[in-house]
Amino acid sequence: MTENEDFKNQEQKSKPQDQLTLEDIVFLINKIGLEYIEAKREYDKHDLLKTSHRARIMEKHDNGQRSESKIRRLAEMDDEYLDILSQLNKTKYNYERLKVRYESYKNLFEARRSMLSYQKAEMKLL
Repeated sequence: MTENEDFKNQEQKSKPQDQLTLEDIVFLINKIGLEYIEAKREYDKHDLLKTSHRARIMEKHDNGQRSESKIRRLAEMDDEYLDILSQLNKTKYNYERLKVRYESYKNLFEARRSMLSYQKAEMKLL
């Protein structure tokens, strides 16, 4: 199952958005926010280690006769380094996806809260 299918299944299992209470939304914001933070941490870790991985791979290609730029090009074409970049891309996708979900539920919460305030004000006028 792909990440998108997994995401859709999670959304379908939860209540429809028009039936969520403010408490439900707060719970979802907290849950998704924690997942988002963890995914961001994972991305940051991969991003910080990217140059270390490249340096290690450059050592593998350094035979003492190649120029620094040639070694760098070889390292950046190395399958191991490309796998690292691919993993970095996946972690960034995951944290960005969670960020969108987190922001969406925050916006839903604010909209629901505003709607309830409007309804209370409307009731006072009657």
